[in-house]
Amino acid sequence: MKKFPVLLLALSSSALTYAQERSPLRFGVKAGGNLSHIGLSDNSAFPGNKNAFGFGAYGGGLLEISGPAGSKFKGQVEALFSYHNAKQKYTNSNLVKMTAKTDLAQISVPIMIKYFVIPQLSFNAGGSVNFNVASRTKTESVSEGNTVTTTINNKSDIDRLQTVQVGALVGATYYIHKGFFVDARYNYYFGSMFKEIKNNDPSYRLSAIQLGVGYKF
Repeated sequence: MKKFPVLLLALSSSALTYAQERSPLRFGVKAGGNLSHIGLSDNSAFPGNKNAFGFGAYGGGLLEISGPAGSKFKGQVEALFSYHNAKQKYTNSNLVKMTAKTDLAQISVPIMIKYFVIPQLSFNAGGSVNFNVASRTKTESVSEGNTVTTTINNKSDIDRLQTVQVGALVGATYYIHKGFFVDARYNYYFGSMFKEIKNNDPSYRLSAIQLGVGYKF
């Protein structure tokens, strides 16, 4: 009788492990860095525009959904917090040289299909719904040797931040050992991240490359 509790514990542990292995749902976490770019559309008020990449970060959780046994396809839903940085340099119509540094805090919900070419490697594609939470733009204007610096809160000061943007994504995931993986992805966000305040306002097109690591339980 003394062996019965030990046997029951062993059977319960084996059953739990089996259930986890057979479950179609697996949770995980991921984090890393992103390289963001804001493309400014052609506009007569912004000649000589040059856009530069900026470094940011992201992190969050994921839910992977397996298909039928033997299927190479899986689905995945994520909830991520992303922080983007980007820079624009241009000369306006008054020949004033300007540098604008823009940051963006964003909550993203990517939804994708994963195709496993081999058990360790999958190619991923899908879409995302992105909620723009906060954004600031720091501008430096140089004219005749004088520098003027201004910082604008794009949400509270002038209310030009778009609340929601839809995006598309493509990437790959490689599993290093058991649940540990590395992840690379390209994200494109449709529409302008800023609302048009004046008729001649340009469109600000956001895109980002993500590189990171994660663990799937």
